[in-house]
Amino acid sequence: MSNDIKNRILGPVMIPDKKMLRYHDEIGFYDLVISAHAIEFYRNKFHSDNKENNINIQHTEKIEEGVRLTDSFLINNDDRQSLPIEFQDLPNGTWMIEYTFDNPELLVQFENIGLRGFSIEGRFTIEGEDGKKYTVHENFKRMNKLSDLLSFEIWVHGGGSEDGGRKEHGEAHFELKEKNTRRPLGKITMPSLDLWLKSDFKQRIEFMTIQNKDDISKKDKKGMVRWLELNDNENLLMCHKEWNESNKDNKRAIMI
Repeated sequence: MSNDIKNRILGPVMIPDKKMLRYHDEIGFYDLVISAHAIEFYRNKFHSDNKENNINIQHTEKIEEGVRLTDSFLINNDDRQSLPIEFQDLPNGTWMIEYTFDNPELLVQFENIGLRGFSIEGRFTIEGEDGKKYTVHENFKRMNKLSDLLSFEIWVHGGGSEDGGRKEHGEAHFELKEKNTRRPLGKITMPSLDLWLKSDFKQRIEFMTIQNKDDISKKDKKGMVRWLELNDNENLLMCHKEWNESNKDNKRAIMI
């Protein structure tokens, strides 16, 4: 988002042909892709249903006052150069909106809690690669709560000095634990970034194999891979960092 103009925030709502990771109870994880034609339809419906000022923060039920829509348009070649530089590479058909905050306290709240974008709520019908249609309630925001979607929890543990602390050892790894009870389910070796980047999706799924114990389902393996891949492998790098920092004084652990 951009707030170069005082009390105004501009940003994209929908970007055509961009893969967005989603989850559905029937089909599991999937990539949602919206065409430019569909985005134009949703934009027109948004305005025809008079939804412009039904604004909430973090998808709560409270409708905020003191903020109003002041612009809504689809990017094309004619207006591209007038956009802030961070938006000039977005594809044609991207839906942009601008809101003006008449309530400065709301704008401060918006900025302080680290919100980074707009999203649209609604009930939609999606079609899978097999042609089957599904109804979903979609808010078009990034899926990042892995623990809500898998049947177990994922931990990255560390160790202290040789005199005390947890005696983690060996290569970097994830520890899987049963939800609620925290019963250990096993370990999965953490792939290096170099190996990860050289591997395709099928190979990455194979990396998510528990060592010397009953394995997890292929559905959960796909979920872990999708989560680790998010935002240019941001979560994988986060796990690497956590392992290295937690084990910096642990001579039995191998850094990654």
